[in-house]
Amino acid sequence: MSWGRFRVQNIYVFFAMKNWYSFFIPALIFMLPFQAMQAQTPYRIPVVVHVIHSDGTENISDEQIKNGIEILTRNWRKQNPDTVEIVPLFKPIAADMEVEFELAKLDPQGNCTKGINRIRSGLTTTGDHAVKDLIHWPREKYLNIYITRNAAGLAGHALMPFQADSLPGWDGIVMQGNYFGNIGTSNDLRSVVLSHEVGHYLNLYHIWGGNNVPEFYYLPVGQQANCAVGDSVSDTPQTIGWSSCNLNSVSCDGQQDNVQNFMDYAYCARMFTQGQKQRVHAALNSPIAQRNNLWTPANLNATGLTVDAPLCVADFYTSKRIYCANETVRFYDASYHDPISWNWTTGSGANLSGASPTYVYPASGKYDIGLTVSDGTASESISRPGYIKVLETAGKPMPFIEGFESWNSLNESDWMLECEGAECVELNTQFASGGQKSIWIDNFSGDSGLVYRITSPRLNLAQTPDPVVRFKYAFAQKDTSNTDKLLVKLSKDCGQTWITRRTITAAEMATVSNPVSSPFSPQAQDWKEITVTGILSLYQTDNIIVRFEFYSGGGNNLYIDDINVYDLSTQSIKEPGLEEWNIAPNPASDGFFLKSNFQSQQLEIFSADGKLIARHENLGPDAYVPLADLPMGVYQVKLNYNGIIAFRKLVIAGR
Repeated sequence: MSWGRFRVQNIYVFFAMKNWYSFFIPALIFMLPFQAMQAQTPYRIPVVVHVIHSDGTENISDEQIKNGIEILTRNWRKQNPDTVEIVPLFKPIAADMEVEFELAKLDPQGNCTKGINRIRSGLTTTGDHAVKDLIHWPREKYLNIYITRNAAGLAGHALMPFQADSLPGWDGIVMQGNYFGNIGTSNDLRSVVLSHEVGHYLNLYHIWGGNNVPEFYYLPVGQQANCAVGDSVSDTPQTIGWSSCNLNSVSCDGQQDNVQNFMDYAYCARMFTQGQKQRVHAALNSPIAQRNNLWTPANLNATGLTVDAPLCVADFYTSKRIYCANETVRFYDASYHDPISWNWTTGSGANLSGASPTYVYPASGKYDIGLTVSDGTASESISRPGYIKVLETAGKPMPFIEGFESWNSLNESDWMLECEGAECVELNTQFASGGQKSIWIDNFSGDSGLVYRITSPRLNLAQTPDPVVRFKYAFAQKDTSNTDKLLVKLSKDCGQTWITRRTITAAEMATVSNPVSSPFSPQAQDWKEITVTGILSLYQTDNIIVRFEFYSGGGNNLYIDDINVYDLSTQSIKEPGLEEWNIAPNPASDGFFLKSNFQSQQLEIFSADGKLIARHENLGPDAYVPLADLPMGVYQVKLNYNGIIAFRKLVIAGR
């Protein structure tokens, strides 16, 4: 299909004296014995939907996907309520196609599935046949549908059986996500597109002839020459094809056009015809592109459609994972298959029931979420520690200083971690830009295509005229083809929306000059400092959170340390070398000496959570700073000399 801009294939390319079989093979399909077509009705087709996304609006919800499949079946079974609006001339031939579509419940290995896969890939922005190389379930068992942001400039496209027969890796349908179903990002008008594309998949041409598929010929809509072509279906009148909904149009031989046909381009589709039904049933009984195996009892059993699949996985999600205090959280059950009871644990002592309950958390903190589902016979459970973060009621004051030295575990910290796959962000005690600890992502052994999110506690920038975010990181590539990237984002509405203030991509991201083929362990010279400026005045509030978002693209390990947020308008930050100033001993016990060449200095000591603990004025070179009143732990020392601000980590231990 092509709804919109049409660069694609003319199925009838025999006019160009090439690919003559593009006419005769479809004709042979249509000539199969009609008795075979009566083998089983309604025909049931197992479907798998692959969502190819880059965390954009194309990553549509499970609910929208299920809605799209329901509307597809509704239209193909002539159960769409708008059939009452079919033009009287065509009502007698409007057909129940007797074909139904269902999400698969078993994958190719026989494992439990909900028939939906999600894969992160930049190919979503092109949406051509290359997306099918990312994942493709056996075409003789499943109808593969791909959801993308773009579909090669079209709303959707699909090969017909005779095209797909010799190109099995291209078999399937590619759809823009905002044309799938009639909820979420789509609507009623756009919902007809999938029914059109499945028509091509089951051997229906456009009613004026041809198809529209990237890298094939196509027959443009609305050309008078189309009257000489047609769609090889006897009860659809010859037409030039329409992109507008003129129900009284007559374009060829004085016959009224069937503008409401799903295989036209006019967005007023209501029907298929009896002739189209015979052609589809013929395709479903033909070995061409193995359409005749999809609906067989053996395949329905193999894909889990023959009986109600047992409950096999408990799963859930929320629209986001970071909330303000007193903000309502809605939980969504995503278990499969078909539970009838739900027991939720909120991590705050309350239990909930129902498939999609809501809850308001009474206080800030991290909360473990659990779900147990049952179908009346079996039950399944899942628990996710620290799944929900409710932000602090007051933002941390500036400057905010985080070196991760005070945490024994990131799960105990006030940072929120969101990770895909088995591995997550970890605390590292071997490599740091200063001190003994940093955070790191084992990207060397992790899968490509994953995303890791590291989100700060609530920060108060209300009295910070020129805020900046400064941090250090170390990263290596495995080879020059890696596509990893690191983003720095801000939110002022408790994680509802985000803006990106810095993106570091691919080769720019590497802090060492050459790719590293073994697990990357940074040395002192391998750390790079980044300062993010230009934070808009809209974000100078008391409710800001900072997020580091890493997209794995085949590279090596990533380390992050020394995250500072401060006011650039009143402070000039510098990191002098050890020859300029230092504190010793460090770790210290009862006190330390300030080693410097500066005559007049102010020194402040901050706790790990940014609170000012002590201030010392007018310190000279080799000044002694007592620590006897401070408990053991990790601190930040801030030195102010001649308007220059610098920081050092301080560890108090050994008492």
